[in-house]
Amino acid sequence: MAELNNPGCVLVLGANTGVPGCDFAPDKFVGAILIDKSTIIEDADIPDIITKLQELTLATGRDRIHPIFRFEEITDNSEEETIATLGYGSKQVVKEGKYDWMFRIVKGGLCLNNKLRSFNKANKKVLFVDSSNVIYGTRVEGGITGFTMDFFYAKPFKANDASNAAIFNVRFALAKPEEFNEKVAFVKADQDIEEAVKGLIDLELVELAVATGKVTVGIRTACDKVDLYPSFDDALAAGELWKVTKAGANVAITSVAKNDTAGGWDVSFTGTGEHVITLAAPSVLAAANVGGYPENGFEAGILTSTLS
Repeated sequence: MAELNNPGCVLVLGANTGVPGCDFAPDKFVGAILIDKSTIIEDADIPDIITKLQELTLATGRDRIHPIFRFEEITDNSEEETIATLGYGSKQVVKEGKYDWMFRIVKGGLCLNNKLRSFNKANKKVLFVDSSNVIYGTRVEGGITGFTMDFFYAKPFKANDASNAAIFNVRFALAKPEEFNEKVAFVKADQDIEEAVKGLIDLELVELAVATGKVTVGIRTACDKVDLYPSFDDALAAGELWKVTKAGANVAITSVAKNDTAGGWDVSFTGTGEHVITLAAPSVLAAANVGGYPENGFEAGILTSTLS
């Protein structure tokens, strides 16, 4: 069971400046989780924090969290403290330096980097994950939240120069040093966080055929174009996992049937003109065993089809 600010070793209790029996310090940071600035992981959820994080990866709107893995190296751009020398020669610290870390990501390539760049102007907070599966945030009333950032920045990639592969870097500039020091909160998880808490995979819907009252739809991953039909042909042959609208109004789906010949699903409904087709929310798909732990969850884009 996870516990707040317990590093997982036996401590010799000291007082004031007594040295603890466990020299706990953050290990190498291997990942981060972007969260909304309003998100708080409540104290009641900390003992089963992995389950809570998995739930939030499937959430909608600002409640959704966005895991980023795996960091392979760090460049520390952090500031030193600012020291002023007074008129009589004494010195004092007038401003603490801020943490500013840049991490290299090897897996995911240009597509993942472009997804991350969509957060460059987002007002997010961040949790960090180290190689010992410890999650770091900052303590607030009732739970923990992420660190305040001056900015998150996924950099444009650097080209392969024949000596080095293309380089993809993400940068986190933290705003408040005290959040990672006096106000730090950490939770040691009992499983591999990178494997347990995964970001969503974007899906694209493809029009394979159109007939009166029916659109045959194929589904593939947006980045690498992997066809989902062989894996989810039966699971997605269910009307409750699909959504059809016309001019913003819901349209009743009469049936969804798999079509082995086309390699897609026949989505049937009554109507003519332009219709928008998509899948249900990621949490609904996961409940039907379409994505979700131990694999990535899915979020579908939209397909616009015109029926005559």
